[in-house]
This record gives sequence, C-alpha cells and structure tokens, in this order.
Amino acid sequence: MASDTVSQMRESLSRGRGSGLVRLVVGLVALVVAAELLSGWSPAAHTFAITALVHVMIVVGLFVFIGNSGVISFGQISFMAIGAYATGLLTTDVTRKEFLLPNLPDWIASIHLASFPALVLVGVGVAVLGALVGIPLMRLSGLSASIATLSLLIVVNVLITQSESITGGNQTFVGVPITTSTEVAAAGACFAIIVAALFTRSRAGLRLRASRDDAPAARASGINITRERVVAFGLSAGLIALAGAMYAHQLGSFGPKDFYFELTFITLAMLVVGGIFSLEGAVVGAVLISVIEELLGRLENGEGIGPISLTLHDGVTAIVLAIIVILVMIFRPAGLVGGRRGGGGKEPDDTEPEPVTPGPVKDADLGSVPDF
Repeated sequence: MASDTVSQMRESLSRGRGSGLVRLVVGLVALVVAAELLSGWSPAAHTFAITALVHVMIVVGLFVFIGNSGVISFGQISFMAIGAYATGLLTTDVTRKEFLLPNLPDWIASIHLASFPALVLVGVGVAVLGALVGIPLMRLSGLSASIATLSLLIVVNVLITQSESITGGNQTFVGVPITTSTEVAAAGACFAIIVAALFTRSRAGLRLRASRDDAPAARASGINITRERVVAFGLSAGLIALAGAMYAHQLGSFGPKDFYFELTFITLAMLVVGGIFSLEGAVVGAVLISVIEELLGRLENGEGIGPISLTLHDGVTAIVLAIIVILVMIFRPAGLVGGRRGGGGKEPDDTEPEPVTPGPVKDADLGSVPDF
C-alpha cells in the first residue's frame, strides 16, 4: 500500500542522506567553480555559462513536478514566459516603458523595482498562479494531463502575442536592465537545486512519489493526489519563472518565440537524457545538452571550435539532439543518472510487488479518499 511505500522511501532516504548530501554539495561547488572559470575565459564562454545555469534552473523546476509526480508537462515553459515579461514590466525604466508601450495601463507603467525585489515578487507570484492553474489541470492524469498542459503553453503564448498594449505582442520586448551575471545565475541554480532537494525529502514529496508509483493504493491510504500535484506544480512554476526572469535580465530583450515549442522540447530532452526521476540527472542532463547544443551551434554558425573549422548545415543540432534522446530512451530508459538519489527521487520500481493481504476497511478510512 502507499503507506508502506512512503515508509520504505523514508527509510531509504535516511540511509542515503549522507552520501546524497555530499554529492549535492560537491555538485554545487563544481557548478559555481565551472561558471567562474568560464566567465573569465571569453565573452562567448561567459554567455554560455549563464545560459547553462539558466537551463539548470529550468530542468530542475521540471524535475520538481515531472520527476516526483510522473506526469509529463509540456506547459511549464509558459511560466518562464510569464516570469520574463513580469520582471520586464517591473524593472524597465518608467520613461522607457512610456515610450515603448504607450498604451500600458497606468498602474503598471508607474512601477519600477530593482532586480532582486522583482525576482522575489515574480517567483512567489507565479508559484501562486501556477498552483491556482494546477487545481483544475491536476485532476487529470496520464495523457489527458499532458495534453492539458500543452494547451496551457499555447494559451499563454496566444495571450502574450495578442496583448500588444502590455507585452508588445509579437514585437521584441526591449529595455530590461542586464543584471544577470555568472554569480547571480550560479546562485539561482544553487537555490533551485536546494529547493528541489528539500521538497523531495519532505513529506509532500514522499506522498507525491507514493502516488506516482501506485495511485490507487495512495488514494486508499488517504493521500490527496490532486493536492500533492498542485503543490509540486506551483513550486515548479515558481522556479521556472525565476529562470525566465534571469533569462530576461541576461539578454535585456526577448520575444514570445523564445518561450515556445523549441525550448519546451529541448528542456524536456535535457531531463530525459539525465534522468526524469533523479535530481542529479536533471542537473547532468541540463549541463550536458547545453554543452552539446553550444558546440554544434558554433559549427552551424561557421565559428568553429578551436582547430575545428567544420561548418554544419542548419538543423544538424536538432537532429543530433533527437538522436541522443532516442538512444538514451532505448539503452538507458531511466536516463544517464537514472535512479540515483542526489536529493531526489528514484525511478519507479517495475518489479512485481509482494502480495498484500487486505485488512478490514473502516468507514473512517473512506472519508479521506476524495480529492479537492
């Protein structure tokens, strides 16, 4: 039953807590050191370091919901878009907003915040918004839930492109102050990893993974699956919105196309390659695919890599990434780091469960079954 599953997870976590924390701390230190080294190498390496760290934030945010719930969501990047546009509206100079967005409502046009307060406000606000949006969506399961989240991505994109007075529509949103340094991006990635690790070790994370592994047993044990998924969905939305805000403050300009299907599938590929059910896998997949994408992108642009001056045709990067995902799903279905605990969950066990002799069902037990 789900109560036994939760107990087993708790015992396993307590046994592996020390080694998991050590790997997590070492990984965080290595992440910061690598970012610092790359930032001093060249401007291109500096940009890549920040981009890779933003990708880590996104994929860790995906892991918080997908890895713990087992529900594939195609709509999380919509929260990144909301985070980017929200921080742009909050931090762009008032005079510049009046010039670029003359029809902007007065209460938005008059707001001007520093980057850090805006990041906090965006993260908390989008987390609450994600939880509210998740209440109807998380009543669904399996393919139905995935299609619903894909619809969310499309709806948010359409709203952004059609709200010309607020977002500029299809035009590029410009004027966002550039404040995302390597240190800020590294701090954001570390924050996301720590939040994800704490969530997976919490009671809410344990209950959610128990419902992922055996939903009927979880309901019979009194676990409110909808509520647990809503909590994870909101937390994931907040972390990914922070990544979107940092992305906006990295480039200073962005458009609706930056937060649509391409980024959705690239970040999901990162999670799949590293390991959907592993926090370590999420970080490894994000960094690895970011490196591959950067190297192949340079070759496509004719920039070369050191002594390599090969020029690739456009689209080769997408093909190579697709092949990598296919090979990983064939030969390593759990991902490159699938099943390891680095502060996160493990791959669901496909072995046949031991038979359980059902006990008497009390009337009091039935009152805790319904979801909200």
